[in-house]
Parts: sequence; C-alpha cells; structure tokens
Amino acid sequence: MRDLLRSARGERLGLAEYDADFYATVESVDGPILKTERIQTFREPGSPSWEAFAEGRWEEALRIASEPNPELVRFFRQLKERGSGLWRLRIVEPPLTPYLIWELHFLRYRANVGERIRVLDAGLVGELEEDHGTVPELMVAGRHAVYEVRYDESGIPVGADKFVDPAVVEGCRTQVLALLDKAESFDSFFAREVDGTRPPAAHL
Repeated sequence: MRDLLRSARGERLGLAEYDADFYATVESVDGPILKTERIQTFREPGSPSWEAFAEGRWEEALRIASEPNPELVRFFRQLKERGSGLWRLRIVEPPLTPYLIWELHFLRYRANVGERIRVLDAGLVGELEEDHGTVPELMVAGRHAVYEVRYDESGIPVGADKFVDPAVVEGCRTQVLALLDKAESFDSFFAREVDGTRPPAAHL
C-alpha cells in the first residue's frame, strides 16, 4: 500500500477539510468503506469516553461508550441502504497497549450497531512491512478515493492525503481486503484476549 501511495500525488487536506470531503464522498460511495488502523496508541480529545479513560475513570469510560448513539446508528443504516458498510481492520501488537484495551472495549459497541470489525496480529504483516513499510492508516471509500489519515507525534489526527487515481484506489482496496481475509472476527478476539481486562493500574 505504501508503495502505491508513494508513487502517486495526493491532495493534502486539513482535518476539517478531510471530514467534509470524506462524508461528501460517502454520499455517493460505490462499495464498502475500508478502514485500517495500525498505530497502537492514539489520542482522541473530544471523545468523552476516551477522555474518561485518559483521566483514569475506567468504569465511566465504559458507561459512556455503551450509551446509545442515534447518529451512529443512522450512519450505518444509511450505508446499508446504499449497499455499502464500514469494515475496520485493527492490527494489534501484543501485549495490548492501555489505549488498545480501551479502544477494543469501545469498538464492541460500534460492532453492535453495524460496524464490521476484524483483528489481525501484527506478526502476520511483519514480512509485508519489512518489504514495503508500515501499513498506513487508510480510509478507502469504495472505488472513489483513498484517504491516508495523518497524525501528529502524540497520535492526534491532523488531516489526510486524498488519492483518486483509480489504480491507487483499486490497489489499496485489494490489499486491505486481502488483509481482512487473514484477520480474526472481532467477537472471537475480544472474547479471548480482551473481555474482563482493564488498563494497568499504573495507567489509571
């Protein structure tokens, strides 16, 4: 994927521009939306559940995450009506970081309302990354566009580079689908590796 992105010229978008552009593209999406997550720790200021987690309020973080989110339900319903959907490939490195323990709990509720999530051990992309570089953080919007999401050094999103070259979009789409095929269902991974765990006391 990185080879494809390096070979193409993308349009640099700030965070607000990326949000607006992505949701406009989704209005006419012509296939599944594919999301890759490779970084093991992000920061999500503005997310009440993440903020509670970051401040050591674990039970509150879980309670907030489990609260009904009508906007999210509506988003996934609209995707389904368009014949689309959102597939997330979450690559994980053991042992799980405190952030990942929180995120996987948070994702359980997104899965319950329609997000399709699969989990892949980082060891299974080791050879790929040695040859081509770390799997990038992508949003592949059907066959319309690929967004490589950019983050600052602390893990806060700052924008994205947008690619619309059909060869780049199709190449990224094909490679992400191949990784999704190798990945484990979210439910089985969560039950085995995450359920009942919490971040270390030192973090909280």
